[in-house]
Amino acid sequence: MEEIKIAQLDQQQLEKINELEKNIGVTLVAYDSSTMSSQGSGAFESNNSTHSNHPS
Repeated sequence: MEEIKIAQLDQQQLEKINELEKNIGVTLVAYDSSTMSSQGSGAFESNNSTHSNHPS
């Protein structure tokens, strides 16, 4: 089974996550994409921009 690790976020990234959690009313978890396989994971990759990878 593949090991999935929680991402290490800097202060700016953490503040953005907290803001998003407050705005949409859910708990978000950031995973380290370097530990995840790209095939069939169903995960979105971060591009370090201010845009979120929301499907809608």
